[in-house]
Amino acid sequence: METNTSNKLRGVICPMVTPLDEHENIDETGVRKLVARLIDKGVDGIFLLGSMGEFPMIVEEEKERLIRIAVDEAKGRVPVMANVSAEGQRKTERMMQRALDAGADMIVLVPPYFYNVRDEREIKNYYISMSRNTDKPIVIYNIPVYTNNPIPPGMVIELSEEKNIVGIKADIFANLPLLRQLRGRDDFSILHGNEGTLDLALEIGVDGIIPGIASLAIDRCIDLYRKAREGDSHGASLRQLELQSIQEAFFGKKAIHWGTGHKYALSLLGLCKPYVSTTLLPLDEGQMKQIASALSEYRIS
Repeated sequence: METNTSNKLRGVICPMVTPLDEHENIDETGVRKLVARLIDKGVDGIFLLGSMGEFPMIVEEEKERLIRIAVDEAKGRVPVMANVSAEGQRKTERMMQRALDAGADMIVLVPPYFYNVRDEREIKNYYISMSRNTDKPIVIYNIPVYTNNPIPPGMVIELSEEKNIVGIKADIFANLPLLRQLRGRDDFSILHGNEGTLDLALEIGVDGIIPGIASLAIDRCIDLYRKAREGDSHGASLRQLELQSIQEAFFGKKAIHWGTGHKYALSLLGLCKPYVSTTLLPLDEGQMKQIASALSEYRIS
């Protein structure tokens, strides 16, 4: 874990998978095991209910339960961030209140989705309104591949002036003007989420990384971050290439079984059950054997 003398988000933040049982309810034992393992290994923050956490598929009461359990297990040792986003503002406000009641340290928000906005001011007004509904820190989550509503860099710069909008998770290489304008600020964090360019993003000055494979390969993610911070670009690059190989081994080519493969590997480690809430096809016997073999090959424990 990186020493942090301010409240600024930095380091390695894990977008944790959501442990579920066969009825798609939260697997409490799995949540506690995963949170404990991540903290023991040195993670700097835990991000619940991101895309890796299957947030659109999970019902509100189970989301709240997940947050409550994770916060209880973390015991303030690292911040617990909760994505409360929904298709529209009223649903998001309701989920945000649930997350706050459950003890979330930070709120994460994607723009409203399904309907494409007709005027960019809709997005700006949404974030300003949500930020003024809470005193908790808010992190913008820009993932237009799923929302179809990209947040322009100039708007993020404007929103960064809101006192409790404290950072953004995005692919920084699709948003380079952000880095030029916001890098080095003490009150705003730039967090990179594209697993294929973690080393390069750190080299050009992002504050932290949010790798989708971190629930499983947290050791490698932390080592990559440390190497980059120490100026060991070659070492960070080698870790980057290894992480890409690890991700393909467990997620499959073109991430064909990203959720089922990830959770099956974690289940083999005794950390959570293999159930998902998405429509991903079940793993076949060959895929399961390959994943078991990859755990041994990459010495993941």
